[in-house]
Amino acid sequence: MIDSVSGWPASVGEWLKKADRQTILAVDSHTGGNPTRIVMSGIELPSGTRTVDTARAWLRDQADHWRRRLVHEPRGGGLTCAVLPIATKEDGCDIGAVILEPGSYPPMCGHCMIGFACVIVELDLLPNLWTKNDSEANFRIRTPAGPVGVTAHRENGHLTTITLTNVASYVVERGETTVAGKTIPVELLYGGDYYITVDADAIGLSLDRDNATEIVHFARQLRTAYTKDGVRDPVTGGLLDVYQVMFFRRLSDQDGKRAKIVVVAPPGVIDRSPCGTGSSALFAKFVTDGEIAPDAILTTQSIIGSTFTVAARDLSDHGGRRAVTPLLTGRAYINGFLTIAADSNDRLADGFAPL
Repeated sequence: MIDSVSGWPASVGEWLKKADRQTILAVDSHTGGNPTRIVMSGIELPSGTRTVDTARAWLRDQADHWRRRLVHEPRGGGLTCAVLPIATKEDGCDIGAVILEPGSYPPMCGHCMIGFACVIVELDLLPNLWTKNDSEANFRIRTPAGPVGVTAHRENGHLTTITLTNVASYVVERGETTVAGKTIPVELLYGGDYYITVDADAIGLSLDRDNATEIVHFARQLRTAYTKDGVRDPVTGGLLDVYQVMFFRRLSDQDGKRAKIVVVAPPGVIDRSPCGTGSSALFAKFVTDGEIAPDAILTTQSIIGSTFTVAARDLSDHGGRRAVTPLLTGRAYINGFLTIAADSNDRLADGFAPL
């Protein structure tokens, strides 16, 4: 017999109750091809853990099994990211988000926040976002990197795109790194997360998908070489968490500025989207270098051809650096509703790190 509410056979609910099985309900989406898993229920925060930063610290230091269950194999993989919504109004925001990736709890993730915003809008998770004829709805998400603005656009009652007002993005430093005996010009960029960034054309690296193995191999070598002594902010002296590599190449386009972006994250997976924080960081670089006007639009393209657009809301000084507040526009689609079950007798219930 099929349950009229869930659509599952009634025996599913009975099976879940037969043993010690913890469940998480989630909504799966993809943004430009990269997945995001939004937690709807099943993870209870301890009393007093009600802000984004305290929730993130509790998960990281005391309850990391939730991240592993959500994004590690066998339920996830190297690309799977998750978001735990936090009911907070801190910093004038409407809701908060802790981001869970296969290797860490990053401060910000553009594709995740577009996916989270899409789920909020599509499933009416924030009350009174729209009036009947609104074409835009605005709200704010508190991320570990800071508040991120959201503008949801719709036509004829249907969601079309999400625009994020991202955190200030800038060039951290420029230099060189030696990889396999070759000196590579490298820039460290920030767009809500840090990126070891290389112009692919300058080193003769193809960014086509049939060269994915070589891209990942080189990215691993580059990351190891760049971070071997630790990476410190040249302005503050603080130790930075740097773990992603971004390759880019400029694309010719009569209609405006375009660039192809390929981001490689640990353990060695290529972002299928154009990478939201990476696109923000590259846009800030282009503006800083005078390669693109602050009032222009950059279209970024992923290894599979999906795109984002980036514009500037404003320019500012960030610790002596020229910073851009990016407006990142993309689209996410809900592609599944998931019940995760963790059986206490399953030695792999908490998952294992992706290979």
